[in-house]
Amino acid sequence: MTPDLSHTMVTSVAFPTALGPVWVRISRSAGVGAAPWVLLHGAAGSWRTFRELQAAHHFPTDVDTVVIDLPGWGDSPGIGGFTIEAQAAAVVEVLVQAGYRQWRLFGHSMGAVPALEIATVEPERTLAVVVLSPTAVVAAQAFRHPWRNLHRMFPLLGMKTIMGFLDLTGVLGPRLVAVARRLRLFRLVLRPFVVRPAALTEPVVTALAVDARPAAFALAADALKHFDFSHWKAAGGIQVLLRGERDVFTPAAELAELAALLPHVQAHVLAGTGHFAHIEDPEAVARILADTSGAADPRVGD
Repeated sequence: MTPDLSHTMVTSVAFPTALGPVWVRISRSAGVGAAPWVLLHGAAGSWRTFRELQAAHHFPTDVDTVVIDLPGWGDSPGIGGFTIEAQAAAVVEVLVQAGYRQWRLFGHSMGAVPALEIATVEPERTLAVVVLSPTAVVAAQAFRHPWRNLHRMFPLLGMKTIMGFLDLTGVLGPRLVAVARRLRLFRLVLRPFVVRPAALTEPVVTALAVDARPAAFALAADALKHFDFSHWKAAGGIQVLLRGERDVFTPAAELAELAALLPHVQAHVLAGTGHFAHIEDPEAVARILADTSGAADPRVGD
């Protein structure tokens, strides 16, 4: 069933940043001064990735929600050659222009990287950061040394190869994806990502197909390949690591690497889900966000 967000007042606006205009959808909660939840999608994602999560019964509704189309994705055109640091800085630019002094961050897949980078460069402003199926340290190692990591990161490296091929085809790439969707073959493409592709609604399948951006994926992978994660030891806020139990793109080793690196970390495995647990089991993810929201709220206990 398509989630009903008709009760939510959403403002869609583009903010200027060093990486070009960044489109943002802000769900306002009038009269509430708490830090918002900022949702950062992964590669092949956009604001559409979070519709099921925002519609979940347990999703926090007492604070604003800021859903950002990262540069080069969704409605944000972006510019070529950006770095992780520049991407994180663009998100901070957006939040400051929107009037926020503090925030909570939720990052999925590659969206976990700018989320954790922001928690590191803005530790006082970041109350919490929750990352789901992070594509970070182990993924970067795989991009740097693909043959050495082929055994444990074959799905991700295979996806990079496919995206690279589609990028080389130019305008033909998106057309091939569109044809696969129209022929109802795209669910087969999604099989490595989700445990039950047949259970996905048609709007979800369409959104994932529309958001496949081969050129942007190549840029994101290259930025990750050259990123230095060591300074994340200074990350601020509560840090929560989530992984789908049957996620083949984010191995358990990824959470172990991050848990050893980050200073204030908790980790959870979500049963019966793959790489898109916030689509497959949005209630479970929403409950964790709600619990984290309360734990990180400076007003709690006042």
